[in-house]
Amino acid sequence: MKVQILVNGKDVKLKDFPQRALYNLVLGFLKSLKLEEEPKKIVIEIEVKEREQKVD
Repeated sequence: MKVQILVNGKDVKLKDFPQRALYNLVLGFLKSLKLEEEPKKIVIEIEVKEREQKVD
């Protein structure tokens, strides 16, 4: 099992529990989708957009 998170290109160090939790969460979600083949490598990319500033 290898779990890696990059934020703004920098590696976020994960201890054992967060690694296992994230691994099981993502794998369980994907298995519920009943994919045609077993996942071997999973890449998730999330882009966080800046929130619009409120004008008073």
